[in-house]
Amino acid sequence: AHAAELLLTGRTFRGEELARLGVASEILPADEVLPAALALARDVAAHAAPLSVALSKRLLWRAPGLSAEEVEREETRLHLHLFERPDAVEGPLAFAQKRTPQWKARVSTDWPDAED
Repeated sequence: AHAAELLLTGRTFRGEELARLGVASEILPADEVLPAALALARDVAAHAAPLSVALSKRLLWRAPGLSAEEVEREETRLHLHLFERPDAVEGPLAFAQKRTPQWKARVSTDWPDAED
């Protein structure tokens, strides 16, 4: 019902309401939005494996067209694909060693086939 209201009405939603509905993760004054977004982007770029981020985004955008069982199956398939890559070890190791991770997997070469 909330999704329909968000998508089908032309109503303007205030930040507090979007946070209550689970659409916004944070409410900020307008002049703080861009700096916060850039800080988040920098953090993701430095600390999240690019292949993992790309596959997460893929699943996020595909999920609305899938059943819960299909999402679970695809999520498991993608996790198994990621766990076979060296980045699955590098991320926790870099965190434990308090250093910036050196990601090895590449979206261009390590993208999973349609059915691994």
